Amino acid sequence: MWIRSQNEELLIKATCVYLGSENHVCAYAPNTGGDNWYIGKYSTKEKALKVLDMIQRIIKEQIRLHNEWQIGVVFQMPQDDEVDRWGNEVDDEVEEWK
Repeated sequence: MWIRSQNEELLIKATCVYLGSENHVCAYAPNTGGDNWYIGKYSTKEKALKVLDMIQRIIKEQIRLHNEWQIGVVFQMPQDDEVDRWGNEVDDEVEEWK
């Protein structure tokens, strides 16, 4: 899955996205020199988990619609203060795909 980092300085094809220490959302991308990358930082564990939920919903819906991940889809990591609003927007977008 392609993900743009919260600070917009990294565009990474991640094979795994996970909650790291200190409420960081991290991505694993083999063969990138560092393998593990911080892609977002949130004020609470709950916000970081909500971002992972957003990513999961998008992946599941893309697979349901296309039976694979679409090349043109890139998930932009939201800023900390955007998580609640973006969560609703992701839900709306997934609804439009149905």
